[in-house]
Amino acid sequence: MNNPSGNPPPGGGRFENVRAIAELVWRYKWRFMLGLLFLLVVDGLQLFVPKIIQHEVDALADGSALLATVWRAGLLLLGLQALVSVLRFGWRYYISGTGMKVERDLRAELYRHLQTLSLEYYNHTKVGTVMSYATNDVPAVRMATGMALLGVVDAAFMIVFCTVIMFCINWELACWTLLPVSLLAVLMVVFGRRMHRQFMKVQEQFSKLSDRAQESFSAVRVVKAYGNEAAELAHFDACSRRLARENLRQAKLDALFNPLIAFLTSCSVVILIVAGGRMVVGGGITVGEFVSMSFYLGLLIWPMLAVGWVVNLVQRGTASMERLRAVFATKPGITDGPLAQVADTAVEARGLSFAYPGTEKPVLRGVSFRLRAGGTLGIVGSTGAGKTTLVELMMRLYDPPKGTLFIGGRDVTELKLETIHERIGYVPQESFLFAMSVAENIAFGNASLTADEIEAAAKKAHIHPDILGFRDGYGTRVGERGITLSGGQKQRVAIARALAGNHPLLIFDDCLSAVDTETETSILRELRGEIRGRTAILISHRISTVRDADLILVLEDGRVAEAGTHEELLLNNGYYTKLYRMQKLEGREEGKMVDDRR
Repeated sequence: MNNPSGNPPPGGGRFENVRAIAELVWRYKWRFMLGLLFLLVVDGLQLFVPKIIQHEVDALADGSALLATVWRAGLLLLGLQALVSVLRFGWRYYISGTGMKVERDLRAELYRHLQTLSLEYYNHTKVGTVMSYATNDVPAVRMATGMALLGVVDAAFMIVFCTVIMFCINWELACWTLLPVSLLAVLMVVFGRRMHRQFMKVQEQFSKLSDRAQESFSAVRVVKAYGNEAAELAHFDACSRRLARENLRQAKLDALFNPLIAFLTSCSVVILIVAGGRMVVGGGITVGEFVSMSFYLGLLIWPMLAVGWVVNLVQRGTASMERLRAVFATKPGITDGPLAQVADTAVEARGLSFAYPGTEKPVLRGVSFRLRAGGTLGIVGSTGAGKTTLVELMMRLYDPPKGTLFIGGRDVTELKLETIHERIGYVPQESFLFAMSVAENIAFGNASLTADEIEAAAKKAHIHPDILGFRDGYGTRVGERGITLSGGQKQRVAIARALAGNHPLLIFDDCLSAVDTETETSILRELRGEIRGRTAILISHRISTVRDADLILVLEDGRVAEAGTHEELLLNNGYYTKLYRMQKLEGREEGKMVDDRR
C-alpha cells in the first residue's frame, strides 16, 4: 500500500494542489461560468454609478442642472441598484450553491475511496484523523473552489477597470492614489507561504484532537470503570491547548495581513483627498471628477481587501487539498482478481505462511488442510495462535501469498472481492452493531429481507425472546456499537445477521464466548441444522463448539499442531486432549455448584 500513514504524496507541490482544485471547478464549469457572468454584469453596472454621479455633480457645480434631470438620474440609480440586487442573487446561487455541490461530490469520493482501503491503512490511521478529512478539509476545499473563485474574478475585474477609468479621468492623480496598493503583491507572497504552512499545522492538530475525543468517547465504559475521567480531561485539555495555540498563530497572521491591506487602502484615500483636493482647487480636475475618483477608489477597497481574503482561502484550500491528495494517493492494498465465479465453497490451504505488513514475525507458518464443500471445520488454539488471521485471509481482509489459499479450487487472490463477500457470512469475535434498530442490524448487507425473514433469523440465533422484551421490539435502537445490549445479546444479533444472508460459507469466530453454556448448547443445536449443506468454519476456545466438526485444526504458534476429528484428536493425548479434560472438569464443577445452590 502507498502512503499508509497519510503523509503527502511526493512531488507536485502547491501547483498540483491548485490544479486539483481547478479540476473540481471544471466539473461544474457551466454553472460557475453562469454565476461569473452574473457577477461581471453586476460589476459592470456598478462602474456606471460613479459616472452618473460625476455628470450630475458637475452639472450642479456649473449651474446647468435641471430638477427633471436630477430626478431621472436618481431613478436611474435606483433602477440600477434593483437590477444589481437581482443579479447578485444569481451569482450567489450559482457560485456558492455550486461550491456546495463540489463539497458534496468531494466528500462522497473521499468516503467511497476510504471504503476501498484495506485494514492496513486503518491500522496506521486513527478514526479521528479520517473524520477530520471530511469535517475540516473538505469544507476548506469548497471555500477555495466557490468563494475564492468569486473573489479572484471580482477583484481582477474591478481592479483592472477601476484603474483604467481612474487613469482616464486623471493619470497623475491615479498614479499617486494607487501607489500604496501596489505593495499588495509583496504582501501576498510573504504571507501566502506562511499561511499555508500554518494552516497545515492547524489541520494536523485538529486531527489529533479528533483522535483523542474519539478514543475517549469510544472507551467511555473503561474510563468510568477506572475512574479515569480526570486524566482523560487532562489529555484532552492538552490537545485542545495545542490546537488553540496553532489557531492563535493562524489568527495572528490574519490579524496582521488584513489590517496591512486596510492600511494601504487608507493611505490611498488620504493621498486622493490631499492631492485630489489640490487639483480641484487648482482647476486640474472638476468636482465631479474628484467625486467619481473617490467612488472608484471606494469600489477598489473591497477588491483590495478581497485579495487578502482570497489568499487566505486559497492557502487553506491548498493545504487541505494536499492532505486529501495524500488519502486519494493511497492505493487499496486489496484489489479485485479476474475471476467472478467459483464452483463451490471448498476451502484449502497449501503451506500457508503469513506475516502482517510492516512486521517480520510470521503469524501463520506452513498451514495446510482441505475442507470439502458442505463440510465443517473447527479451529482451536491458544490466544495469538493465528485462528482469526486464517479466516481474515479467507475473506481477503488481508491477502495471503499466491498459491497458498483456495476457495472452490480458485486462488482467493484471483477472485473478485464481491464474489468472496457474497458467499461468506461472518460473525467476528468482537460483535459490532451499528447505531440503528435491531431489525436494521440483522438485515445489514441484505436490505431486501422481509420482517418475517428477520424474525426467523433472530429465532435461529435465540435472540427473538430478548428482542420481544425490548421497549420497541425489533424497532429498538441499540445505540453506538450496540452499547444498550449485553455482550451475549450483541453476539446473538451478529449471528442472526450472518444466518439471514443465506451465505453458502459461514465463519463463526468465537462468537459464543459471551453466552452461558446452556444458551450455547441451544444455539449450537440450531446452528447444526442451519449449516447442514453449507461450508462452516467454527473458531472457539470451547471443545463443545467444534466437537462435531468434520475436521478440527489445533493451532499453536501459527502452525497446525494437530488435525483430525474429535475422536482422533482425543487419541493423540496432545493439547486438544488436555483442553477437553480441563473443560470437562470445569463443566462438572459448574454443575456441582448449580446442584449445591438448589
